Amino acid sequence: MDVSYSNASIAIMGAGAIGSVIGGMLARRGHNVTLIGRRPHIDEISKNGLHIKGIWGEHTVSNLSAMTSPPDEYQDIVFLTVKAFDTATAAREALSMVGPDTTIVSMQNGLGNVEILAGIAGKGKTVGAMAIFGVVVLAPGSVQVTSIASETLVGEIDGGLTPRVEALAWMIDRAGIPTRASDNIMREIWHKALFNIALNPLSSIFQSTYGQIADNPHIRRLIKEMITEAFCVAKAAGMDLGMDSPDEYLEILWNQKLPPTRDHRSSMLQDIIRGKRTEIDYINGKVVELGARYGIETPYNSAVVMMVKAKEVLGPA
Repeated sequence: MDVSYSNASIAIMGAGAIGSVIGGMLARRGHNVTLIGRRPHIDEISKNGLHIKGIWGEHTVSNLSAMTSPPDEYQDIVFLTVKAFDTATAAREALSMVGPDTTIVSMQNGLGNVEILAGIAGKGKTVGAMAIFGVVVLAPGSVQVTSIASETLVGEIDGGLTPRVEALAWMIDRAGIPTRASDNIMREIWHKALFNIALNPLSSIFQSTYGQIADNPHIRRLIKEMITEAFCVAKAAGMDLGMDSPDEYLEILWNQKLPPTRDHRSSMLQDIIRGKRTEIDYINGKVVELGARYGIETPYNSAVVMMVKAKEVLGPA
């Protein structure tokens, strides 16, 4: 396998907001990119190219393919960027693109995606990734990168640095998306989940920016309780978060992770505005699920899950 990934054939399975940016930026660097997504976004890209604007510059990318179903053609790399509730279906559909030397990368929100993907595509082919940059779809064929909380990370499921993940990180970083390889990607995915547990549902419930959340002492107290529950279930599940306490994480959240994203509104809120299903079951809902499995009460996350599900039905105010 060519671990240099020069002029790689790359498929983006789930070319929505994040997937379109990843695919478009990689295509700009000369890779052979295929976006797989839904109409009318895909139709517009096929006709007029993909328009990217925001903090990483303004680009129109036309040297890529866009389609609504996976090609029956092996790829060097497949990025899975679908919503968490579509992971299993998308992974099975992507198998037509997975050959003997294909690497398939889960770059998604929530917990459990990497494990599902590895069970379908094979553990040896699967790589985990963690991205915390904000993207909105402005219109079909047009996306805007609004914020970045930290660099993107890629890593092997079992840990350690390999030529494969180092080459992947180099490739993505060179495309203009700040990226590095991680020797503990499963921990990093949990760290991203903590960020989402704290901010995504409350941004959607209160229809607020992350900055408005950070400035409200009542919401900050609620977040402390939610994160404390998440720490308890992570410990019970055998996940070492690399921190001594929830307070240590909250210090990082308020002082490092959140400030660059103060003006961002969560993707969960965008889903509610558009009348779409959210990923709450795979974020705060996973805390509740693990709590039930290990006999740990999770009243704060349970309440938030129910409120988001109510918002899915009621819609925005």
